[in-house]
Amino acid sequence: LGDHRVDRPFGPRVLVGAVAEALRRGGPAEAPGPLRAGRIALDPGDRTADVGGRRVALTVTEFDLLEFLMANPGRVFTREQLLDAAWGPGAGAGSRTVDVHVAQLRAKLGEGSPIRTVRGVGYVLDT
Repeated sequence: LGDHRVDRPFGPRVLVGAVAEALRRGGPAEAPGPLRAGRIALDPGDRTADVGGRRVALTVTEFDLLEFLMANPGRVFTREQLLDAAWGPGAGAGSRTVDVHVAQLRAKLGEGSPIRTVRGVGYVLDT
């Protein structure tokens, strides 16, 4: 709640009031702008993906995985880091799950997909 303090014990109305005040001070949240990598355009606000001007249907997980990689181009991530980013910490999915989703994502992005395997480490989005 920022620098607004709520002394305990407090009732639900006090908590709701403190949250409302913190939101008022924070102002409206700005939608993130589109991300671009080569022929790929990703709009996190609309959750849409285009490849060469053609709309591509991605699953929620594929979108989250691609968004994370596009927001961090050139940086190599381990499978575990990608699991945390796309599925959330402690999701219980295995590291091979990342490999399967990356393969599906590459197929949807087509030839020239910027996702590159770094052998023995993980994946990187080339710029």
